[in-house]
Amino acid sequence: MVYLVNLDKRDIITVLIIVVLMLIPRLIVAPYTSGSDIPQFAGFADTFLRHGLCFYKFADTKHSSTENWPYSWPYVYGPGLVLFLAPLRLLASSPIIHYWDQQVYYVYVSMDWIIASKSLFILFDVLSTIMIYVIIRGLGYKWKSSAILASLYAFNPMTIYISSIYGMFDQIPLFFFLVGIYLLYVRSGDKSWRKILGAFSSGLSIGFKHTFLFSAALIFYDLIMRRDKRFRKTLFVSSLVIGALVLFIPFELACFSSIEMFINNALSSSEPGYTYPVCYSFNGLSSLATYINEHTGKNMMFLIEYWWLPAITLLAMILIAYLGYRDPIVYSSLAYIVFTTTYWRVNHQYLVPAIAFSIILFAKLRGYTRCRFLAILYIFLIGLWPIMFPTSWWAHVHIREPNMDIWNLLDRFSLMVFDEESYLLYSLVLTITGYIFVFEVVSAGLSRIHYRVVAEKIIGTTKKLLRIFPRISK
Repeated sequence: MVYLVNLDKRDIITVLIIVVLMLIPRLIVAPYTSGSDIPQFAGFADTFLRHGLCFYKFADTKHSSTENWPYSWPYVYGPGLVLFLAPLRLLASSPIIHYWDQQVYYVYVSMDWIIASKSLFILFDVLSTIMIYVIIRGLGYKWKSSAILASLYAFNPMTIYISSIYGMFDQIPLFFFLVGIYLLYVRSGDKSWRKILGAFSSGLSIGFKHTFLFSAALIFYDLIMRRDKRFRKTLFVSSLVIGALVLFIPFELACFSSIEMFINNALSSSEPGYTYPVCYSFNGLSSLATYINEHTGKNMMFLIEYWWLPAITLLAMILIAYLGYRDPIVYSSLAYIVFTTTYWRVNHQYLVPAIAFSIILFAKLRGYTRCRFLAILYIFLIGLWPIMFPTSWWAHVHIREPNMDIWNLLDRFSLMVFDEESYLLYSLVLTITGYIFVFEVVSAGLSRIHYRVVAEKIIGTTKKLLRIFPRISK
């Protein structure tokens, strides 16, 4: 049962306490650490400020040197990120220093840009935490349980690492998607405008990062399958599609084929291959293939290049399971776990939304003990990696004058694991857990399907189509 959420004074105080506590570790380490994407983001923002809505024409690897990017990585995201970064770049305009010296490449980023960009990422970490709390409360949980579950996201080492140490932005599309499912399925009631905004917000997540395609597809599927009047159904589906496209449209109108260039960049970076280094690969099959190829020379690409087969299979199973357990919150959340389990190159930032969705799955699947256990295990495993990894690397590699206190502090919280075999084992365990998790949740839905009713509907639909086709042919 879903309840309308009316946060009282106790809820507000609880959320404020969580926010204050989660900000403490983030604000301590954020100014003195930087991953390699932070300086690259500055290059993207500079390009947008120079070329405006024709940005995508200069967002590929061919223009990386002329645009003075520190790395030749293309911009493979939706327009949302650069639209957020550009105003921050106006405020923090210090140049990114990058040069070769004795066959060593150095990239240094200024503190003003680190603070500016990470402030955005930390802000959406906070907003995502608040949305998780609100959603859990809306599902009928008491404030204590909601606080504990929201804290699993707020204080997970991976969420702290991504927003405040390395610096990445997956929590931004996560926030918009969480707002979407909240308005669509938690707080919607009979208010059409809430559903319209919810569908729009769900689609908007794709305008930031296409890694939310699987989850958005499940929302799309649910909106089509709902027993609404045709006009309302069309309105909701259109809102989702408009949300997905709205940020792209100005770029396309200003410079024709911008969307095509975005797709080309995204596809070129998605071409399957071995994942180096193994410690940064979170797909067990890709890690295994890379490790075997590196140490024996054997061609193991067959373990990587067909990643889409299990992905399509699991998504198809979700669509069928939906017929037995019609819960779009469950299956849109699970669709993201399918992505992080099957995609051939899973980066650590992709796992931040997986934490949030696993928390929501835990909250939704009351009575399914194995599913709930696997959700908690998956969250724990994701949080283990930043503790294994020597995260102090990012306290000095892009910082010209490292803060030794922060460097030493990060070392104290690290197991300092360097051997790649440990990370190979880790990624295999994470992937296997993901598969078991997905199968358990899907089986819960499949067990509730009335197969006779479904078969009758399929037969009835087939007969109708067979009657229509002869008329068309005539």
